[in-house]
Amino acid sequence: MNRRANIFAALIVIAVMIAAASCSDMETYSEIPKVEFQKVFLADTTDKELGNKVKLQEITLQITDGDGNLGLNRDGSDTTKYNLFITMFKKEQGQYVPAIDTIFKYRIPYKQPIGQNKYLRAEVIVSHTTPTIYIEYDTIRYEIYVMDRNGNNSNTAVTCDIPIRMNGTVFADGSNDFEHYNASNRGDN
Repeated sequence: MNRRANIFAALIVIAVMIAAASCSDMETYSEIPKVEFQKVFLADTTDKELGNKVKLQEITLQITDGDGNLGLNRDGSDTTKYNLFITMFKKEQGQYVPAIDTIFKYRIPYKQPIGQNKYLRAEVIVSHTTPTIYIEYDTIRYEIYVMDRNGNNSNTAVTCDIPIRMNGTVFADGSNDFEHYNASNRGDN
């Protein structure tokens, strides 16, 4: 699978951006970005370019940055090439070990915060695919962090256990909708 095409196809979508504009409700946040894992959606699908069976993983994050300097310019003029980093771990004998020797790197695009209060709060969805032929394990987790334009690294968010062979959504608290998702795809509901 063409890695460049995979990364390009897995561009990050900024779904929601909320900025405070009210002087009386000025909220303050740390200038160090904060990442929170929200959920991951899993689905078996087919790679459109090569026709290979893959496992789609859409990871939803909540990111907050007090000075709003998180995204990178689309023109590539930033000195930093990537600003979102994900490491995949597999569970072996109850312990997590790196699943592969690669850190997945992505670009969160630049968005200008609105109003006086320049903090940025965004929901970011990262789409990632893994060829099913390479999935030799049942449970994974991710460690995720971001870096703002000042070079400040966020906290490292750790996902809950993710049963990679299932389809549906796993939420931050470990709950899931596998039964509902699988029934609706079979037409049982």
